[in-house]
Amino acid sequence: MVVEDCETDIDALVACLGERYRVRVSLDGASALESIRQDVPDMVLLDILMPGIDGFEVCRQIKEDPMLRDVLVIFVTCLTETVDETRGLEMGAVDYITKPFNFAVIRAKIKTHLELAKVRNELAHQNEILKENIRLREQVELVYRHDLKTPIQLVLGAAQLLKSPGKIEMDRARQEKLLQDQINACFTMVDMLNRTMMLYKMERGICPLNVTQVNIMPIFDRIFMGNSKKMSTKNIESRTVINHRPADPDQAYILWCDEMLFYTMMNNLIANAVDASPNDGCIDIRIYDGEPDRIKIEIENQGLIPEPVRNRFFEKFATYGKTNGTGIGTYSAMLTAKLHGGSIDFSISEKTNTTVLRVYLPRRE
Repeated sequence: MVVEDCETDIDALVACLGERYRVRVSLDGASALESIRQDVPDMVLLDILMPGIDGFEVCRQIKEDPMLRDVLVIFVTCLTETVDETRGLEMGAVDYITKPFNFAVIRAKIKTHLELAKVRNELAHQNEILKENIRLREQVELVYRHDLKTPIQLVLGAAQLLKSPGKIEMDRARQEKLLQDQINACFTMVDMLNRTMMLYKMERGICPLNVTQVNIMPIFDRIFMGNSKKMSTKNIESRTVINHRPADPDQAYILWCDEMLFYTMMNNLIANAVDASPNDGCIDIRIYDGEPDRIKIEIENQGLIPEPVRNRFFEKFATYGKTNGTGIGTYSAMLTAKLHGGSIDFSISEKTNTTVLRVYLPRRE
């Protein structure tokens, strides 16, 4: 963009640059700023001495605007003018060109600065990729430290028992239990790694969504089975209600969803509810389909979400008071709900000392 109050100079610059670049013009600073904000150019050739808003003020407003600060500014001035070039460069301009114009120099300067800007942008992009890779590595390390350690220790412990000299005296049932414990631990580790990679893909909008008709009741059974040891230790019960009626043991409920992602989302939320529940508590799963366009699934448990984490409950790495918490469970659940075209929220009741998580998913026929 050429900002210049002299039409002769505008014609000269357009003729000089028009064959290589798309060029538009403005005759004063105020209209230039309006045009720049509407359609951001790569570079502005900016006359310093103009009526009204001068070039320095236009440059200042460009560089103070977060949406425009990357626009390259080259000041245009006359050889006969006394201009504080240092002031312009300190404001963020990259260069000066002088009148009368040397078109070869102008083209060379513009070409050089545009190429440098392209290289800087590419380096910035590569830097962001490196940062993302570091974050992914830290995330995987966090999962390993907090989640993978337990199943790895279980596999190792079972293998050592089976390899010990006394294994011959071990009865068949005990050996089979140890082998099954190893198999379950391996499946747990594979699931953890899959969830970590799936989270990475969801964050970048590249996660495939395989939506099919799924009976979700066996999924809840699997989740409670996986949490049965902790629930037994704390004497926690579970109840499932469909449209205000207790669910029958063999009752099916069909939902359009990605089965694996739905399992992971519900497992994260229910595991959190188990951790938060006091001894002798109860976790209620309630499914409602009374609304025409969506289905609501509620998970209620005794205990309140701690005050310090409520405002960032669905943010990444938001955890409080759990030494082994990764802080990605509810964040992953939020991403999964959004990926399905739904949403997630929660409410707490000081009166009943309960927390209710609500997942909304689109209803499909």
